[in-house]
Amino acid sequence: MEFVGDNGVAAPRLKDANLPLAKMCAAYQQMLRIVRQLYQTCRLVHADLSEYNILVHKDQLVIIDVSQAVDLDHPKALDFLREDCAHVNDFFRRGGVAVLTNRELFDFAVDPNINDSNEAAVLEELQQRAASRPLERSAEAQVADAVFQQAFIPRKLDEVSHYERDRDRLAAGASTAGSEGVSAAGCSGSRPSGSSAPDKGDGGSSSSSSGSDSEDDDSSGSGSEDEGSDAEGKSAAGGPADQEAEKAARKEHKKAVKEANREKRKTKTPKHVKKQHKAKAKKKK
Repeated sequence: MEFVGDNGVAAPRLKDANLPLAKMCAAYQQMLRIVRQLYQTCRLVHADLSEYNILVHKDQLVIIDVSQAVDLDHPKALDFLREDCAHVNDFFRRGGVAVLTNRELFDFAVDPNINDSNEAAVLEELQQRAASRPLERSAEAQVADAVFQQAFIPRKLDEVSHYERDRDRLAAGASTAGSEGVSAAGCSGSRPSGSSAPDKGDGGSSSSSSGSDSEDDDSSGSGSEDEGSDAEGKSAAGGPADQEAEKAARKEHKKAVKEANREKRKTKTPKHVKKQHKAKAKKKK
């Protein structure tokens, strides 16, 4: 670890830096490369990337609070990446910068066909596309972003029922986004040979529910998990049978967790008894 700042004064967070528009645009360009570098080179997803965890020092962005970053094998890595893209875009959009769509930034980060030789050209094309859109997002663009944030992201080919159809569409340059979710090729970044730029579609990708059961509450997270399961079922590329099977498996897992928590509570020492033991221990001392 090292101190980031000058003469004992810490570098400001991006939120507090109050950069003028020209520097905000330059910072956004840096941010696009950083998101991609974290994914492609470091093999990490920050998982909490926002203006609160970015410092500005000598016109350079410094990413902090990386302790909660996850590697690409984490089951929710792509969900976290999608959230990071949304947070970054939201901040710079509020600052007046013409930003990419969340899907465009996500695709730019995961596309393995982008390299040092064509990265600048891809970025320029994306920026031109962003500049051609109004700063105020249309209702259609907002819906597309919302679909992207909720759509299902398959991680393996066996999670996609029609992978050959999606492969042919990608090869033909067609987007598989929309009501069918995101293709396995699109989510993992593996695109047809010769493709160097992200898809032009604004929709697409996945969100797993984040509901969980706490030790003291049987019903904690049940609503959000059920809603997340329904959203995945509707937008997944798999057929109805696959969706029902996945939903049933989620419910069984949730039921098993609840049962385990109930068993733990049977042998758990009540809080008032713990306090009495602590008080007695203090008196003995």
